Amino acid sequence: MLRYFQSIYPIIQQQFEESGFPTTYTHFTDMGYQLDHLSVYDWIERYVEGGHDAPLGHLLNTACTGFYGLGTKEQSSLNLVYMFGSQASEKRTPTSGPMRGSVKIAGGNQQLPLAIASCLPESSVKLHHQFVSIRRNSNGSVTLSFVTPDGFSDVTCDHAILALPFSTLRHVDYRQAGFDALKQTAITQLGYGTISKLFLQFDTRYWYQNGPWPHPNSGFIITDLDIQVLWDTSPGQTVASGVLVDYAGGSIGASYMPPAPYTTTNDAGGEKIQQYAHRCLEQLEQVFPGISPHYTGTAALSYSTGDPYLRGSYSCWAVGQYTLFGGYERVRQGPIHFAGEHCSIEEQGYMEGAVREGKRAALEVLQDYMLA
Repeated sequence: MLRYFQSIYPIIQQQFEESGFPTTYTHFTDMGYQLDHLSVYDWIERYVEGGHDAPLGHLLNTACTGFYGLGTKEQSSLNLVYMFGSQASEKRTPTSGPMRGSVKIAGGNQQLPLAIASCLPESSVKLHHQFVSIRRNSNGSVTLSFVTPDGFSDVTCDHAILALPFSTLRHVDYRQAGFDALKQTAITQLGYGTISKLFLQFDTRYWYQNGPWPHPNSGFIITDLDIQVLWDTSPGQTVASGVLVDYAGGSIGASYMPPAPYTTTNDAGGEKIQQYAHRCLEQLEQVFPGISPHYTGTAALSYSTGDPYLRGSYSCWAVGQYTLFGGYERVRQGPIHFAGEHCSIEEQGYMEGAVREGKRAALEVLQDYMLA
């Protein structure tokens, strides 16, 4: 596969350099504009010999779907060029492993928001409050309305930071918020992936053992099957057992129909998750023959597309969106500020992007008070 990838290396690298980074609604080159208005699918058909029928074409299609979460006919081809252009500079290939480094949090990622909440003043976090509308008042203040277990509740403030994803904000009534036309376009149109995570537990990390598959390996698997991309989520742990996560995006990631967005085989309706697990195992047998007996029977599904407070996995610029409103997601609208991974240009889709954008929005508020 490295040989195939090297055949398009000069094309990707030239386009990467001519596009420049970043491409936004206020800053783009001729190459960046052209690539933004070409889908990933059409890029593969145009530049890969044999298109999607070739092994490399199929691999690039799977990699972009798995990484960004949208189907390749919907994605801007800048996604592909930026991902593999930066990797090419590092002499990586689509099969080298996870595209970006990450840090594991002992006890799970949930420890992070819990730690942040513990540092806030008591009663700062209001649970069971569904955000339903926002309006700007004649005196410059902002009123946010919530549905709570006790009925409707309004909060009026000088500034508001909206950190919820645009995929859910578009279901909030913001008609009286004074958002300009471009902000409304970004809110209603920004692309979102449909990645689902299916976790399967095994009594041993069979994928590291000797067998008819590459060895040694990193535990990162990209396939031409419906399971798309998988990796070992338990590196560094001392126990013998391990967990593989099946990371599927596009129409496949959206096709799950679990009883609830986050379900395990031990929950009510868990038999549906077991069906998904065995379907995954059938395909996984083609990658690691003999792995099925090592499945412990425990699985879990994270289906963020079905979560009414997410409605997708994370943001992803669709065809034409870099140059239409890329970078405008973060632009404030008077006393209303915006944060979240979808506001990040450099770290879109990552917790790091969300953190940096939260800090930026907070500084905007502080600067207003300092100027006052």
